[in-house]
Amino acid sequence: MMVVDAGNTSLHFYWITRDKILHKKQIGASFIDERVIRKIISERKENRLIVCSVVPRITAIFNQLKKKLSKVQIFIIGQDLSVPIKCFYNQKHVGMDRVIAAYAAKFIYKEARIIIDFGTAITFDILSKQGDYEGGLILPGIGSTLKVLSSCALLPKTIKLKRSKVIIPRDTKESIYKGLEESFSSMINYLVAKYKKILKLPSANKVIITGGDAAFILPDLNFRYTYKPFLVAKGLIRLGGK
Repeated sequence: MMVVDAGNTSLHFYWITRDKILHKKQIGASFIDERVIRKIISERKENRLIVCSVVPRITAIFNQLKKKLSKVQIFIIGQDLSVPIKCFYNQKHVGMDRVIAAYAAKFIYKEARIIIDFGTAITFDILSKQGDYEGGLILPGIGSTLKVLSSCALLPKTIKLKRSKVIIPRDTKESIYKGLEESFSSMINYLVAKYKKILKLPSANKVIITGGDAAFILPDLNFRYTYKPFLVAKGLIRLGGK
């Protein structure tokens, strides 16, 4: 079985067996078309796909492939498969990746109440005591912010996210790196402390963290957390096995 996590920036393809991720492939969303997806499916000789997509164009491609690939079963979350978690978010607006992440977090850590996904945008989501998806915040993403600042500073488009080793930067690149570190760590630490107080959570309660840009900020977090880089994929695996 193959599971696909299709986000605004990239598509992640995971090949799995017996609930274990064997391999993954990442392709920029702008490079994805029907031909590319067909090639990946044929190379792996997959006959069952579980797809979570937050990009209408990508969703449309998989819907077309459902009609054209008679030997391949394609299940799209929210259309062909529902997520068995009570959701209080506006159903027309919620991204299925957020619901899947919340669903997966329930089974990885039963006491999970806060899930933070560091993707194109940062989503900061809340589960109730009963494990229901309450909703949450959408914040600027670290990588997305880097691109905006780089373009404003007339730096090369290929500037990569990295941590700064200096305390007081004296050039533009280091200033951006350090600014990202300080601002995002301060924001996330503050929000976790605030919502733990609102939800009356003990300090020992772990926050579930996922997403490609999370590693950049982990060293600066001052609360207990569990880092699960493949949280959405594991949720899809669980759904696909039902």
